[in-house]
Amino acid sequence: MKRLIALLGFLACMNFMVFAQEDTEKERIETSWLSVGFNWGNNFNIGDDIGNFYSGSPGVNFSGYGFYNQSKIGFFFNYGLMFPVVNNIENGYSPIDQADFLMGVGFRHELNKKLNLHFGVGPNFNMYFLLNKVDNDVKATDARYSFGIGGDIGLKFDLTDSIFIDVGTTLSYDFATYRTVDSTNDNWTNTKRESSGWITNSFFGIKPYVAIGFNVYQKTSKAKLGKPKL
Repeated sequence: MKRLIALLGFLACMNFMVFAQEDTEKERIETSWLSVGFNWGNNFNIGDDIGNFYSGSPGVNFSGYGFYNQSKIGFFFNYGLMFPVVNNIENGYSPIDQADFLMGVGFRHELNKKLNLHFGVGPNFNMYFLLNKVDNDVKATDARYSFGIGGDIGLKFDLTDSIFIDVGTTLSYDFATYRTVDSTNDNWTNTKRESSGWITNSFFGIKPYVAIGFNVYQKTSKAKLGKPKL
């Protein structure tokens, strides 16, 4: 899981580096909104042998938007790491943790000098892990990696030129899921792969969040906090 999280973070950084490449023919203005906050993931699983279930998960949210030369169209990403605390699964499995990553084309619309509406749409990737604990030694894990489409919408309010608060939600619908089930009879000293492969199910998520962030702009090779002076 750590390798997957590191890969997702690397992909986000690479996309922002694309926006940060220098244009030597004319002065460029690159604007980024970067934020961190808290979320609550509402997740609905439909259609497999575990059955339909819901889980509620508080977590940490990282997001960003990038725009080039004051364009209203740019790039966005949203990454959430969540820890399920509520669920209605009845077969002995319980959720352990969850991570999702959404990225794609981002848009912004200025409502006034301090308030912006932002929204984006793109591919979504979700990791969901469950544990079935019979006793201290006999256990099984159910790891799911799902793919689909998602979107983000929110309101960004500038407290100052450098700092803003962001309130929004992401929506995701995953329609392709790869699942692996591993078991142990000696508390993970030895493991057995029970099954692996694509399964027929769907995964729907609603993740409201509140965050604090920083306005960053770049006219030369050095990024600065605040808004560019046009």
